[in-house]
Amino acid sequence: MREVISVYSLWRDSEPHIHRTLRQLEDLESLDYEFEYYFYENDSKDNTVSILKDWLKNRRHKFIHENLNAEKFKSTPSVERMKFLCECRNKCKGLLQDTQSSYTLLLDSDIEFNKNNLIQHLNAIKQLDDCCLITPNVRQDIPDLMYGVTEDSYYDVYPLFDSRSKKCWYFTDCPFTNGLDRMKWSLGQPIKCASAFGGFALIKTDVLKKVKWSTDGMCDHVNFCKEIWPYGSIYLDPKNKVHVKVDESMIHMPSLRSIANTQLKNES
Repeated sequence: MREVISVYSLWRDSEPHIHRTLRQLEDLESLDYEFEYYFYENDSKDNTVSILKDWLKNRRHKFIHENLNAEKFKSTPSVERMKFLCECRNKCKGLLQDTQSSYTLLLDSDIEFNKNNLIQHLNAIKQLDDCCLITPNVRQDIPDLMYGVTEDSYYDVYPLFDSRSKKCWYFTDCPFTNGLDRMKWSLGQPIKCASAFGGFALIKTDVLKKVKWSTDGMCDHVNFCKEIWPYGSIYLDPKNKVHVKVDESMIHMPSLRSIANTQLKNES
């Protein structure tokens, strides 16, 4: 009997990327695992709901669709957005309470990935004895503004804290500030973190059932990761690269360069 992997994802007005994401999930289905899907959607004005219902029809799944008339937040760190995201994430997690899957893929629905990314995650989480959550090197199409070494940079810094719970750098290839972590990054070795996500995170399902999302004003994933600590460790795998497209309307390069320059000054 094949091992089961759950796929967990939130959706809203996802039509611009939904077909690409569903093709990527179909790519995963060619692996020697059984897949089941747990999706939550709210307030879409486009065809997201009908597309998902049609795609899920012949697959093992649970799907919640709600019309909440909820505010549609931009990608900002507002407390209201964090609280609402926690509510949505926990509703989706509730769908998994009866699953017998070994692992759950926590997927942001706009991430670009392929089956090799999942294979690398599975290999890492099985090889690292203490690992219960493995996260990727998620890349954005903004160059390394600190050192100029890459044409892209690590994206999901907001929930990323190193093993000493120290905040990491924005808009650079390697977001870690500690010398040992940076050496591991250059060698492609998994790096232990206090908190990380990256939009394509693999967690042991039995651990996921014991934790939840909450916020005290910080990113929704930070408290989630704190709840994981009693059960094992969280790692970021620098070799396992996935990608996300940044909304160009949110990019103001002079402001981003100013942040990078401030980080450089603080480093020295």
